[in-house]
Amino acid sequence: MTYIGRFAPSPTGSLHIGSLVTAVGSYIHAKQFGGKWVLRIEDIDQIRTAPGATDSILKTLDAYQLEWDGEIRYQSPETKHYIKVAEKLILQGLAFKCSCSRKKLKMVNNDSNAIGIRCQSNCWTEENQLGPTSIRVIADSSNINFVDYLQGIQKCNLFNCMGDYVIVRRDSVPSYHLATVLSDDLQGITTIVRGIDLLELTAIHIHLQQILRLQTPNYLHLPVIVNSKGQKLSKQTGAAPVDNTDTTNIAVKVLNYLGLQAPKELIGSQPKELWNWAIKNWDPKILNNKKQLKIDTL
Repeated sequence: MTYIGRFAPSPTGSLHIGSLVTAVGSYIHAKQFGGKWVLRIEDIDQIRTAPGATDSILKTLDAYQLEWDGEIRYQSPETKHYIKVAEKLILQGLAFKCSCSRKKLKMVNNDSNAIGIRCQSNCWTEENQLGPTSIRVIADSSNINFVDYLQGIQKCNLFNCMGDYVIVRRDSVPSYHLATVLSDDLQGITTIVRGIDLLELTAIHIHLQQILRLQTPNYLHLPVIVNSKGQKLSKQTGAAPVDNTDTTNIAVKVLNYLGLQAPKELIGSQPKELWNWAIKNWDPKILNNKKQLKIDTL
């Protein structure tokens, strides 16, 4: 099977160093296997989409000479398809409409810390429609087991870990879970390289793949870059946009985060030369047992 990897940023802001590390990690991993590396803009949530963010992301990828294969894919045009899939799951008895908020569900279950929660209040029927509804998938008690290429064996009892999970929000926007699983299938993604902050969601994604009878990709979850307070870099934690003018030095730092020490003769080279060297020398096992990497350690 041809390797197809992807980078799938949400256009909520510019790329920061953490997201650039993930992009480079997914890129060099794909190219080491002689595969394709495609780009998807996950703009399904138009409310969170920031003006100019997509252009900023593309400019950063261009500045760092990360060349994607084929045309850019956008999620938003596929919204109707995602909704139809969710409605089909309702007809199959695998999902249901629910007007409860997560806070209310925790109250119903008498546990403010509950994770494996289920709607028990019969909150929505054709005769008794109580406000906006989400669509939740019924979480059975099956075990979702998979091997992450870097993080090793992962086990999750779906109900205990996640409970009935949302695939369409109450504002009729498809959830990240549904959109990313269907998008990966539409693009034929075979391997997903992303941050470890998404590792715990993988059980949901595999469950969705199973009930939709889709292929399950291989997974590799990289350590995330955190600030001095231990917070994952993000727009919410004040992460600065990547500097597109100092690409040679920053590219070396990116490789350092990935456990790669560029040779002295390549210091000062263009990013493309550094990526080509990294493709030949990349071994994700270098990052074994690392969940986080502090931004101020390099």
